[in-house]
Amino acid sequence: MNLIPLRVGHVDMALRIVTGEDGDVHLPVTSWLIDHPAGLVLFDTGMHPGLQTDVGRLGANTRFLTVDYHPGEELAARLDDEGVRPDDIAVTVLSHLHFDHAGGCGQLPDTRLVVHRAEWEAGRDQALVEAGVYDPVDYDHGHEVEQVDDGHDVFGDGRLVCVATPGHTAGHQALRVELESGPVVLTGDCIYFKRMLDEMLVPRFGFDTELQRASMRRLADLEEDGCRLLFGHDTDQLDTVPAGGLR
Repeated sequence: MNLIPLRVGHVDMALRIVTGEDGDVHLPVTSWLIDHPAGLVLFDTGMHPGLQTDVGRLGANTRFLTVDYHPGEELAARLDDEGVRPDDIAVTVLSHLHFDHAGGCGQLPDTRLVVHRAEWEAGRDQALVEAGVYDPVDYDHGHEVEQVDDGHDVFGDGRLVCVATPGHTAGHQALRVELESGPVVLTGDCIYFKRMLDEMLVPRFGFDTELQRASMRRLADLEEDGCRLLFGHDTDQLDTVPAGGLR
């Protein structure tokens, strides 16, 4: 298998929201393309292309973040850079349904969405939608949706396994990828960047901060067992991943 990062824009956010410190942070938004023998898979889909011209659709989120996102950075364009058509994507595993992780789903006409069942339920909760936590325009396009639980094996061969990591949202999940070079875990927003794990820093706006810390400890245990953790928004780490991906 091959694991390829696709950079789908950036988000600028007040650091105090993430770690409690002053200043801002420039965070890459990443979708991961996985070339599995049974078909092409994505982990997360980045941002909705409409944000390139209309940031107002973020609603209340504009109080603490801005997007740096331009034509040619949307998911379909990034796939094209890899010689992949959007309708080639067989399965899309979503860590969660926030705008910068599920916003590209509408560009994938034939994919099957794999979402933790608690997350899909939350994403269809009208109160959370009205509060701006979720926007169905990002992810509700009539796709086949497979609602899963912890340990779901995407193809039944042990190579892609969902790892429940709730806390950031009610049904957040990571994905364990068994590469020839060794196991990798895509952490999504359970861990934005390495220092969050090192210091057990949890963003104040999550669904359940203590639950997120417990999920972070679960991923730390996987790291101790030999898994490489690839964090959700870590510029320094992402820069070390070869453009051709990991095998």
